[in-house]
Amino acid sequence: MIPEISDIAVGEEISAIDRIVDGYKTYQVLRAALSLGLFDWLDEHGPATREEIGSALSINGMFTRSLFQTLAELGLLAQKDDGFSNNETAGRLLVKRSAAYQGDWILNASDEQGQWSHLEDTLAQTVPKNTGFSAGPGPQFLQALAERTLRGEVQDVTKILSAWDGFDTATKLLDIGGGHALYAIAACQKNPKLHAVVFDKPHVTGITEEFIRAYGMEDRITVRGGDIVTDDPGSGYDIVMISHLLYKFRADLPAIFGKVATGLRPGGLFVSNHWFCGPVCGEGSAGISELDRSIHSYGHPLCHPENFASGMFSKGLVVTKKTTVRSNFGQSHVHVAEKVPEHKSQVPEYKGSCGCESCR
Repeated sequence: MIPEISDIAVGEEISAIDRIVDGYKTYQVLRAALSLGLFDWLDEHGPATREEIGSALSINGMFTRSLFQTLAELGLLAQKDDGFSNNETAGRLLVKRSAAYQGDWILNASDEQGQWSHLEDTLAQTVPKNTGFSAGPGPQFLQALAERTLRGEVQDVTKILSAWDGFDTATKLLDIGGGHALYAIAACQKNPKLHAVVFDKPHVTGITEEFIRAYGMEDRITVRGGDIVTDDPGSGYDIVMISHLLYKFRADLPAIFGKVATGLRPGGLFVSNHWFCGPVCGEGSAGISELDRSIHSYGHPLCHPENFASGMFSKGLVVTKKTTVRSNFGQSHVHVAEKVPEHKSQVPEYKGSCGCESCR
């Protein structure tokens, strides 16, 4: 039947959908400002007029008024008389030279090769994308990952690590899958006697070395390329750390825990920092965070943190502390375990999946 146009009612409910669409447009304003280098330019040249900024960044004058108004309403630009400048938030988080810069992580959300840019394809995947040994992460994603980690996660994990009784006397640390090396760098900054090895894929090591140089740690942190499943990362470590790596190695967890135990000296410490699965296994979070975490953890996180310790225990690693830390996608679970010379009872090895629908 052909509808009577005068009878069609969209209703006020559309405002909720409009807010969603406006959120996309707002993100595009921020993305464009970052891509144009607006905040960096203002950091160097501001305050400046609309005309000066538009001319320097090749922005058509017909758009500058509404563009800068939007950024001011977002709380990113300050205006005084005819001049615009970065406010405190933009200066700290959106200027590249700032230690807390978050721009790469923001731009990563719209990466054409990213999982969110083609979500319909991501949702249809039956196997994780780019799981080959030589695949990912690239320099841009690793930089974005480092910025995400700086939102409190590396700080919280470092606080847990430095509270260990043996931390001040520790001299050798291994960070497996360390990538950007921020966990190793932060630990070495806390303990001046500590030296570290970051173990990651060979094609990642060059990027890792750039992070190490940026923090002036070339004389205390080295990088070793290899595959944790097949290669030996060395032994005699006081501390071994793994953060957000084990999701794609669920079937290899017993072997990896065995390598951790072999690499640690007696009494040494193992620190694991990972997400665990959501509502099905009793750890709920906002839907968008749950989806984001699922995408970034190769389909789903690990399962059942209460049983995770059993896999370590079977290899001689006794969990002494379990806690959670803040992360960009909700709580991350930290297991702290010490290597004991002997353990008398055997327990079933943790397989990494509970078999529920979301974990298949």
